[in-house]
Amino acid sequence: MSDLATLAVKGVAGGALVVAFALLSETLKPKRFAGLWSAAPAVALAGLSVVLLTKGSHDARENAIGMIAGSVAMAVYAAAVVPLLRRTNAPRASLLAMPVWLVIASVVAWPLL
Repeated sequence: MSDLATLAVKGVAGGALVVAFALLSETLKPKRFAGLWSAAPAVALAGLSVVLLTKGSHDARENAIGMIAGSVAMAVYAAAVVPLLRRTNAPRASLLAMPVWLVIASVVAWPLL
């Protein structure tokens, strides 16, 4: 499959899953949780499915490891940025916590690759 066709399939699959997750999120209460189930999981699942179908299980495994490492690192980043937000403004807190994300993502992904 060509790169353009793969990109088109990822776009269509991601869009369809975004709509499906958005419909699911409409049933959730409170509404602030709806965003958790919208774009990111849908695009990740669509991308992973396309990689599995076009490149095989080895590449899909590596992509899944990257997704897991990134999500663990994002949770730790969010926990680290909260105390910084109490002391400084949002742009500065975000930049100061960014190395935390990078280190955690590397630590989680390195032994699994």
